[in-house]
Amino acid sequence: MNLPPAQSNPRPSPAADLATARAHLASGRLEEAGAACEALLHATPDDAAGLHLLALVRGRMGHLPDGIRLLERVVALTPGAGAARSDLGAMLIAAGQPERAEPQLAVAVGLQPGSIEARVNLGNALHAQGKLEGAEATYRAALGLDPRHVRGLLSLGNLLVQTRRPDEAALLLATAAGLAPGSAAAHLFLGDALRDLGRHDEALASYGRALAIEPAHPDANENLGCALKGRNQFEAAIRHLRASGKPFARAQALDCELRLGRTGAFFSWLEANAAREAGNLHSASLSAYAAWHCGRPDPHPFCPEPLRYVRVLDRYTAPADAGFLRELIAEAGAVEEVWEPKGVTTTLGFQTGGNLFAKARPGGALERLAADLGAELERYRAGLSPPGIGLVANWPAATVLHGWFVRLVTGGHQAFHNHPYGWMSGCLYLQMPERSPPGEGAIEFSLAGDGFPFLSGRPSPSLTHQPRPGQLALFPSSLFHRTIPFRSDEERLCIAFDLKPA
Repeated sequence: MNLPPAQSNPRPSPAADLATARAHLASGRLEEAGAACEALLHATPDDAAGLHLLALVRGRMGHLPDGIRLLERVVALTPGAGAARSDLGAMLIAAGQPERAEPQLAVAVGLQPGSIEARVNLGNALHAQGKLEGAEATYRAALGLDPRHVRGLLSLGNLLVQTRRPDEAALLLATAAGLAPGSAAAHLFLGDALRDLGRHDEALASYGRALAIEPAHPDANENLGCALKGRNQFEAAIRHLRASGKPFARAQALDCELRLGRTGAFFSWLEANAAREAGNLHSASLSAYAAWHCGRPDPHPFCPEPLRYVRVLDRYTAPADAGFLRELIAEAGAVEEVWEPKGVTTTLGFQTGGNLFAKARPGGALERLAADLGAELERYRAGLSPPGIGLVANWPAATVLHGWFVRLVTGGHQAFHNHPYGWMSGCLYLQMPERSPPGEGAIEFSLAGDGFPFLSGRPSPSLTHQPRPGQLALFPSSLFHRTIPFRSDEERLCIAFDLKPA
């Protein structure tokens, strides 16, 4: 008896694999979506659609470097793929590389001028670099194509909050919340605008709506906790701040413990969570302050007694360095700057946004400065003792140097602040007011943060230095510092920077 030959199961077509992967991705089944993409690419390794979809899967799973690499391959294979360039730009922004994202997104907008997503992504890249005017114009162009585009409304509303225009922001964000009532982000951002308008009850309600949608939302819990803390509702604030889990929120919960008079609970929590808090500079600064005022050892591992670690170097004070300082002023001064930007302490002055060193001209003064600062910071680290403190022992293996240019005019100053997302901070002084009385325009370091709870009758330890042009100050990023106002009609120019964990 002749039997027909056995039939092998035919392999699904690439189109079928792609459809399967898209269905899995749409349902949130990321592992299954990735497996379907990989099956397609095993058969057709250069399938641009499969590579693009796998990149989106990798990005959703938090594997940004893999996603970026795959999208770069898609762009190389299909240079005219505007959607791939837009997604590549968005992923580069998420990876903290807006400077690399901007040119990809500019091309994407050129290829797809009707793509609202590409325009919003370009606006986000500009926004992240501090190019606020360009970002606003780009967001408005996107909304000109569709005034009801929720992500465009959220992005522009967030920028307007940042640039101290909460009235217009609240209108846009209320529209976004009405269009997308199930979006926690819409209610969160609206709450921020209402908070800045002084409409505190409405802000609390908006944060509450965000948490009703996503009860564990870290930002909504943090912002609601901070709002309750501002109303002296410390117990309720602690619940939300601890639920947030973010570094700043954890420090704010500790601040509430101090305001409730529970210093024992404050120190016990830090001792029990020392390993978790090792890189949290928000809690490091509060712990150093509380330990000194309460006469107790500092349980935070980062940098007890941070004033001991301030260094001032005469790095470019020789007459031969004057030309280099002028080159730095010219190059840094050409970067877009913002008057009294929101979220920083610069008052009566301008400050650049984004990373100044990412905008360095090849072979220029900023590029040389970045190299010099890297060498100085390495010498600083090598000379630190005791080596067991977290500042030294946990020095990040991978770092990025992030800088900004500050131009203060008459009366210019900065309130006490620190740089909790850095590791080491510093400032190179380019030009100082020469006709101001001694002390004006100086930098003051202190354990006391602006708004810390009052714990004793003693003033907090501090250290004041009157900088000279060319001097370089280095200090732990947890340490609070301020610029003292000056009255002369001159400008005070400096480049500040953080060495940040990459």
